[in-house]
Amino acid sequence: MTMKRTRSKKRPTGVCIPTYAFGYKFTHIPEFVREDVETLERESALYADHWIEALNDFRHVRIVLSPDEAKDYARRSWAYELWIRAGQPRWARDVPRIDADIAHDADTYSPQSMDGTVIPPPYLCFAAFLGRQLEAVSCGMLPERQEVIELQGRESALFTLARAVQALTPTIRSFANREKGLSVWPVRCEDDIRDLLYAMLRPSLFDLVKEEPTPSLAGTHKFVDLCSNVSRIFIEVKWIGRRRQWKSILKEIQVDIQSYPTHDSCHTLVFIVVDAVRDIPDPRLLERELTRKQVVNDRTVDVRFYVVEP
Repeated sequence: MTMKRTRSKKRPTGVCIPTYAFGYKFTHIPEFVREDVETLERESALYADHWIEALNDFRHVRIVLSPDEAKDYARRSWAYELWIRAGQPRWARDVPRIDADIAHDADTYSPQSMDGTVIPPPYLCFAAFLGRQLEAVSCGMLPERQEVIELQGRESALFTLARAVQALTPTIRSFANREKGLSVWPVRCEDDIRDLLYAMLRPSLFDLVKEEPTPSLAGTHKFVDLCSNVSRIFIEVKWIGRRRQWKSILKEIQVDIQSYPTHDSCHTLVFIVVDAVRDIPDPRLLERELTRKQVVNDRTVDVRFYVVEP
């Protein structure tokens, strides 16, 4: 038994806020597809909850894609985007700019339900656009491609943190586009992000605190946004609200890297940079360059860097 990831035929409506990945500008894909292409661009992997026969239970899994598979996944997600933009016509082949091989895969897709019923084409869900191979890889039909994630303690906390960071964009957007008659919850500064992350992480990090002071240096203290002494994790939020600001933010980060490890609990230092104006030229490249272990004052600190675009 394999639990397929949701491939609902329902489509999102409302404000089309762009997501940039693999050189494409996505505005209409559902949230789970947006998360997929962003994660693929960042680390060439997909995450999902699949049924594991050997365990007779569901587990969270990581599926690594090759560079060619990741690019093809993005290309097929783009075809899905074009089909939605075109008003979801009966046949994918009727949409200009959809590659012929993808249109053929989509238009001939015929899924089978759990009771064995075969649904004739056309059935243009997202899996139809993926093609049989990528559908098999992403939906758990190839168990050998799955890495079951069994994390404990601090590693579990770091994984939860990474997932919370990934959820920031849709959360911020949902706050800005609430139902009619409800007040929006604006997220406009570092403190807003800090408080949002606190609410998201507090159930998992029971000792999480805000504004943890570091030991005095030259008679002054610095305060990290969020701290878990048990997990030994420091979380610092940065907000880019105007153009040509990102380099000054990087300078602040370099100072923080030298300052925060004076605290005994700063074993992992996580920077979350919210780029509200898309000022950073290549966010994924910057993440890769700054995410690394550094030796500060004879201590090894695991520095992790994330860029979020609300």
